[in-house]
Amino acid sequence: MTGGTALGVVVLLTALAVPGMLGHRAERTDARTVVCAGADGRPAAGCGLVGQSVYDSWQDRPLQRQLVVAADSSVAPPPGLPALPRPGELILSPALKKLYDAPGNQTLRDRLPGRPSAVITPPGLLQPDELLAYIGVDRTPGAYVQHAAGYGPQAHGASGPAVVSQAGAIADTRKNTVTLVVGIIAVLTPVLLFLASCARLSAATRDRRLAALRLLGLTPRQTQVVNAGETAVVSALGVVLGLAVFEALLPAASSWTVAGYGWFSADLQPPLWQTALLLLAVPVLAVCVGAVAVRRATGVTRAARVDALPKPLSSWRLVPLVLGAALSGYAALSPPPETGDPNTAMLLVTGAGLLLTFVGVATATALIARSIGVLLGRLARSIAVLLGARRLEVEAATATRVVTGLVLLVFAGTLGQSVFASVESRAGAESWARLMAPGVLQGPAATAEGLPVPESVLRGVPGVREVVPVRRLHTPLPDALQDAPAATAGAGDLPQTPVAMHSAVVLSCSGLATVIKQPPQDCQEGTAYWLPRPNGGTAPATTAPLTFTAPEQPGAAVTVAPPVRTLAVPDPYAVSDTSPLAADILLPPDTPGLSGVPAPVETYLVATDGKASTYEALNAAVARMDPSLTVSVPDIALEAQYQFPLFRALLVLGTLLTLVISFATIAVGSIDRAIERRREVALQAVVGVPLPTMRRAQLVQILVPYGAGIALALALAVLAGRAYGRTGGTQGGIPLGSFAAIAGIAVLGAVVAGLSSLPALGRRVKAEFLHRE
Repeated sequence: MTGGTALGVVVLLTALAVPGMLGHRAERTDARTVVCAGADGRPAAGCGLVGQSVYDSWQDRPLQRQLVVAADSSVAPPPGLPALPRPGELILSPALKKLYDAPGNQTLRDRLPGRPSAVITPPGLLQPDELLAYIGVDRTPGAYVQHAAGYGPQAHGASGPAVVSQAGAIADTRKNTVTLVVGIIAVLTPVLLFLASCARLSAATRDRRLAALRLLGLTPRQTQVVNAGETAVVSALGVVLGLAVFEALLPAASSWTVAGYGWFSADLQPPLWQTALLLLAVPVLAVCVGAVAVRRATGVTRAARVDALPKPLSSWRLVPLVLGAALSGYAALSPPPETGDPNTAMLLVTGAGLLLTFVGVATATALIARSIGVLLGRLARSIAVLLGARRLEVEAATATRVVTGLVLLVFAGTLGQSVFASVESRAGAESWARLMAPGVLQGPAATAEGLPVPESVLRGVPGVREVVPVRRLHTPLPDALQDAPAATAGAGDLPQTPVAMHSAVVLSCSGLATVIKQPPQDCQEGTAYWLPRPNGGTAPATTAPLTFTAPEQPGAAVTVAPPVRTLAVPDPYAVSDTSPLAADILLPPDTPGLSGVPAPVETYLVATDGKASTYEALNAAVARMDPSLTVSVPDIALEAQYQFPLFRALLVLGTLLTLVISFATIAVGSIDRAIERRREVALQAVVGVPLPTMRRAQLVQILVPYGAGIALALALAVLAGRAYGRTGGTQGGIPLGSFAAIAGIAVLGAVVAGLSSLPALGRRVKAEFLHRE
């Protein structure tokens, strides 16, 4: 009981440390976030800042560069910095300083102009291995104004306005409070079940001695006091041991990372009140469970037989499962929302179905296992199978209790992976990064001040195969709309007939085939095409000539005949409204009259060899022109790109902790079950049942409810995941890799459950044991 309690306390403290760690991370982010000041001295969004944040990566590790203009000496530096860097100076994080000094990292040094003058201390970092640099520059490129500003809430006092964050790509963890609480509860539930199992096991080994105390004259209340005192002392020792183990592991935790997320050891320390509450709650839980577990040994002597058959299971156990499966099936088969936004009523149906299904898996597994036991009892001829089947028929709830925790874990894990895959596929359907050809990157076409980036800057980097400039034209607004004053034009002034607006991307067939993963079919050079829509829309029925002008240059125009065919692009999302190639029409570069329309290049799509060194060299090349420029993978789902690693990290951490606890619960529950069945084992030994037969019967009692519960959990979790995905407009489901991993966990759980039940049957059955039982 002491060892089990210590393990549970370590996991509980780890779970309690996660919200604190994320809270400290958010506080550190706020403390170093730029606060800008407008002309009136108040914080304002969009004004010129002390610095500009630039986000990219170095060898698949996030890299943040903060461009600092220390125009006012009154600006206090952010935490971790002795002072703001002057122009030409660098202040680097320890991890970045180590990479900066490495001999082979010249491309990294090219992206960090200046000389290192200091090192950022831990208060200014989110995690020990963070790559962060403050770069002193003469002026922030593209800034509007340069008024005094500061960093974090301290820039305007504790009662001042909220911080205006310029770090748009940083995930705001406060928005994920509900998700975090649900995850913590999901982790704490199996831990509490495990602690209860440990207390029950300890009570089962004390029932005979407590019964002897009753026979010696102690009252039921006195016997319970004795049991409570023993349980409290032993569980308190386990709590102290678990706290000591957690504190011993804490210093080394700063060197660990989960899916790229790290932490400082001090940030993992739970608040004192939570630790004190845990020190009190665990012994109280153990005492309560222990009192219930030994109530038969300490209660008033009754005439009823203690070995009477238990009460049969009620069919009402199936009600939550049937209702949950029906609601989830209805949501999974319903048509997706037309607008793409989840329907509130359907979300309620999906949530209710999920909750009822979760409860139904726990309650109905025993009844299903009992039905299987009855069927095996009628069909089987093996003595071992008959013994196991009869025990399932009589005590299905008790036998199922051993594996219920892992069955619920498999359900929760499958559902979590299914929901995560649904959300990821929802963003991935719009993410051009998944539709682009391997090695294609997106490069800037202009600096922050509007100066064009020459194509030769990108083409001259080794490893670059092709540079495809993307130019875009659009049809101009009618004169009536252009001349209408914006201040006086009302709804009645607008034309009643819809105005057809079109955009065109100037690109050759070979250029389009170079940058997208699935090239267009039957694309003829020199021919204009309508581009397909992801929703299956058709080309507009128009025969009138189309006039296109360049953005912000309405003087020059080109008139073309409308295309007659729609280009066959295998995946229309590659040219959808959210991709760098978004347009209605594909115009070839040699279109007559197009040379007279000076359309600027919007962006460059760079086809590379896919090597990390080429990516780093491209970033260094554009950073030499403007330190605020980066080369990136085209991906419009930026928020999902930065949120997914956090969700994935929490999901992996929670799954690992819950998995350890569930396996431990299975082992404890199997031992507990074996202790409860000592009398049955002795009875079978007396009538001559061989030990191997008893072992096989024990495996039947464990593996039948386990297999039934796992199959039920997997099927219903996939159904619930599809229901969730359908409410958001996707198919749901889980990736095959995640399904294989969960199936492997289930098989491992079956092995643990089966093997942990055998040692109690392995000892020699002596006459003394038979006499005592």
